[in-house]
Amino acid sequence: MSRWNALRAYTALPATTGSWFLAVTLIGRIPATMGQLGSLLLVSGATGSLALGGVTASAFAAGQAAGGPLVGRAADRYGHRPAGLAAALLHTAALVLLVVCVVRGMPTWAALVSSVVAGFSVPQVGPLSRARWTALAHRGRLPMNRFPAAMSFEGTGDEFAFVLGPALVGVIATATSPPTAVLVAAGLTATMCVAFALHPTAAAVTRDERRDGGTAAPVLRGPVFLLATGLTGLGCYFGSVQAGVTWRAVDAGADGAAGLIYAVLGLSSALAGVLVPMLPASFTPARRLQTGFVLLAVLTLPLAIVGGLQIGGLWPLGLLIVLPGVTIAPILVTAYTQGEMTVPVERISWVMTLLTSSVVVGYAVGALLSGTLADRYGPLAAFLIALSAAGVGATASTLGRRHLAALRPGLPST
Repeated sequence: MSRWNALRAYTALPATTGSWFLAVTLIGRIPATMGQLGSLLLVSGATGSLALGGVTASAFAAGQAAGGPLVGRAADRYGHRPAGLAAALLHTAALVLLVVCVVRGMPTWAALVSSVVAGFSVPQVGPLSRARWTALAHRGRLPMNRFPAAMSFEGTGDEFAFVLGPALVGVIATATSPPTAVLVAAGLTATMCVAFALHPTAAAVTRDERRDGGTAAPVLRGPVFLLATGLTGLGCYFGSVQAGVTWRAVDAGADGAAGLIYAVLGLSSALAGVLVPMLPASFTPARRLQTGFVLLAVLTLPLAIVGGLQIGGLWPLGLLIVLPGVTIAPILVTAYTQGEMTVPVERISWVMTLLTSSVVVGYAVGALLSGTLADRYGPLAAFLIALSAAGVGATASTLGRRHLAALRPGLPST
């Protein structure tokens, strides 16, 4: 019964923030998942060069990885409203400028700069939404026993955004044109991300006004470093599996199937994320993180064997990819929940955006390394890198289990 009560905690979330906030934070994180694929299709479609499109998409990812913690730091220092509004408006302008540069045939460097700025200014709705739930919990407006449900809601929202964003880009680009797809992302940013920035929950996050004036950068050490390392490994896992699945799909002459198979990973993860509040309290976050990464590696083995050795067609991949998927959202939910415990609430936005950027960096490394090796040695190389990436997370969570187990919720705000 208590586990069902844990699930009922989801129904109590709107009472804390209002239903509109839940809709805004879900839709508002979709544009961030559209930019990378949108820029790739935009540039490759206009120039006929997939390599140039890939470079532009990589520029977007690099900007996003670098800018995420800075957006979070600005949110801590100046407040969620001004920082979120500035990021949303700059991101919108950069996406529009990227389309103009490509459509009008401007120099390549102009498109690359626009893509970097667009990535750098991603509004970080997901991480900042987590920061708001944390602040609400610290202020007593969200009971601590409902905080796990809030983090699970966020994890599920991330997974659906990662599935829906690229799919939306593909549908719009096919039905109309790649420039239209990028402009839709800009429109969503200008509406939903701005609405998120201005939502009353932004006032719940206390500005960082320490003796250093809030200007000193937080230090990356201890538990934060362990969590960032683990999530970098998880991001590398994403990029490697996607590269391996794409290789198999292209080899089978069914390029479009790659997106569908990878979407199964996201959907199984999202469904598992909803069930995280049912886990018993005795299953501590430190143990949960370690177990999640170990299971991720173990459950990837069948996928690596079938996918890497090219056993059967594509349908076995679609079935087997469900297995590791059930561990991903629980890993993310647990890592972000522990991230909440690492710093005072005044610096929570920085931690949340840092962890998200760690996933982005890992994804870029995994996609680049796995794609390069898969082209030369076949899909087995990509799946082996995915296994190694899961091993990185398992190692970080195992070696750091004692430090992570020492974390407790409700850190002082001074």
